[in-house]
Amino acid sequence: MANNETNRQVDWRCFDRAYCISLIDRHDRRAAVKKRFAEIGLENILEFHLVTRHSTDIAQGIYESHCACLQKGIAHQARRFLVFEDDVFFSLSRCSASIMRDIGRFVTTEPHWNILFLGCMVKKSWPSHYPSIRGVAFQTLAHAYAINSAFAARILREYFWSGQPYDDFLRDLPQDGFYTVYPAIAFQSDASSDNKPYLLLDAARRALGGLARLQKMNEFFHCHRRLILALHALVILLVAALIFWC
Repeated sequence: MANNETNRQVDWRCFDRAYCISLIDRHDRRAAVKKRFAEIGLENILEFHLVTRHSTDIAQGIYESHCACLQKGIAHQARRFLVFEDDVFFSLSRCSASIMRDIGRFVTTEPHWNILFLGCMVKKSWPSHYPSIRGVAFQTLAHAYAINSAFAARILREYFWSGQPYDDFLRDLPQDGFYTVYPAIAFQSDASSDNKPYLLLDAARRALGGLARLQKMNEFFHCHRRLILALHALVILLVAALIFWC
């Protein structure tokens, strides 16, 4: 109970709004995610963005839903706001006071941030001036992120649906000002996917232990990349030496 009460008192006042994308007929997901938002004290600023399935292209529907949330944030004159998908879940043990202080200081004082992922997969990452924030080259998973209004407006003004899923669209943007929380506090659940073209990928992820496990492995590798590569090189050298001397 004490841990739950601590997390309900997490200070999210550095964000003006929060939106969660949900299919209008997925009452089960909304009921589950409402409890998750309540556990971390986000329910008071959260608004569900309810959508119907796109008639021809699910990826386009997801892209347009994210853009609709960006439009809402701008319309509400939010300086910075959060966007979620309804299969998100949070690590309560990672929502520590120090991480949340870093998030608050970062988004209110760092002048050059555009997106801050609460958890994602990356191609590489590097330290910032804040212990709990890392710069990233984003790879995938846009289930939980903060965005500032200027960058949201730029996306809506300069980019339009071009056949790319939203994650791929973000991946291919110039990624100046892309950051992630470290360690990640938000993960994408292994709930059954509504995106039929990606059901095979969804099954593969499950076989490998699920998205949360893969996300944590990706996070660990890129935070300790040099050490891991050095250890692998050392093992190869030792094996080569043994082969040579034998």
